[in-house]
Amino acid sequence: MRGRRIAWALGVCACSAATPPAVPDPPRTELTVWHSYRGDERLAFLATVSAYDATRPDLDVVLVAVPHDALPDKLGVAIPRGNGPDVFVFAHDRVGDWAQRSYLEPLGFLTDAALAERFYDETLSPLVYRGDLYGLPLAFKCLALYYDRTLVTEPARTTDALIAQTTALRARDPAVWGLGYEVDSLYFHQPFLDGFGGALYSDERDTLAFDSNEAAASLDFVRGLLVDHKVIPNEATSALVSSLFLKHSLAYVVSGPWFRAELAGHEGWGVAPLPIVSATGRPSRPFLGVEGLMLNRYSKHKTAAFELMTALTTDDAAFVRSQTGGQLVANRQVYLRSEVRDDPFAQVFRAQLGHSVALSNRPHMRRMWTPLKDALSRAIVHGEDPAAALRLARTRVEEGAP
Repeated sequence: MRGRRIAWALGVCACSAATPPAVPDPPRTELTVWHSYRGDERLAFLATVSAYDATRPDLDVVLVAVPHDALPDKLGVAIPRGNGPDVFVFAHDRVGDWAQRSYLEPLGFLTDAALAERFYDETLSPLVYRGDLYGLPLAFKCLALYYDRTLVTEPARTTDALIAQTTALRARDPAVWGLGYEVDSLYFHQPFLDGFGGALYSDERDTLAFDSNEAAASLDFVRGLLVDHKVIPNEATSALVSSLFLKHSLAYVVSGPWFRAELAGHEGWGVAPLPIVSATGRPSRPFLGVEGLMLNRYSKHKTAAFELMTALTTDDAAFVRSQTGGQLVANRQVYLRSEVRDDPFAQVFRAQLGHSVALSNRPHMRRMWTPLKDALSRAIVHGEDPAAALRLARTRVEEGAP
């Protein structure tokens, strides 16, 4: 436009010294990223994206915040029509479903050993489905054991020690409870299920195994904590557990890294790995959830999108998410940096990572939650026969009933 104005003012249309036409800027590639981050996590993610965007004058990276619960449905509408984001952030448990629906681009042919080496194996394998890798891990979540230092001087390393400690506390002060978590939740029961030798599946073919004797024993054990030892409060909702812990009326809480945000008013809390199950000598292994970057199979800019994914998962980017966003990042080397190495919270969850079970990413898993919640409620809360409750749950899962 400027060149045209100069040409008009000087009358150079017939002059050999005419100003050459302006050369247009090369077209910029726009990459869209959907995420559900809020608060400090959003700020940290924005910082890492902005830092990369600034190094790439050929790119415009557009972040779109989508509510977590709405994101799967929005992807399900957009991607089959060739729309949606180039890259998105979500938990690994939907990988199997989305891979079967051809929503995701397999990454194995793009990923080399050096890139894979960035991450803990435990955080990479949940993003694999039927031999193909479908994402790069950002962060992980699992359960651990929070404790009140004013009530517990040394966290229990075994379930026998936990029972001994908490029953003694209850004897001294009946207003103090021992252990808090949602006993009818499969997610929170998983550490004891695995600790007693139980499992949801017996193989990779979705063969159900949760109605085993070992699984029934895990239900009996928690029923004993609730009824016989009386160390778990009745109707232990998440709100009640938080309230009791903040009032120093609860010694232990089984929860994940998100619980830390509720402890601003609590003085003297700590976190430790979940205890070994004394009856079996096995560790209590919670479910592991991995949050990853995934590539839309219908993206028109797959190469640029994958370059963005690799940039957002570097050790430096992960360190920003660790320090600014408070995430438990998937990168090995970050835990060797002094700020993270000297953080007991991060180190405890890193240790628990090694004793965890990846939540299944198979589509079949989505049918498990409600039937097993009912089974846990029947056996633990209402005292019904654990084996019968689990058999009923198996029937419901096999029939596909809600």
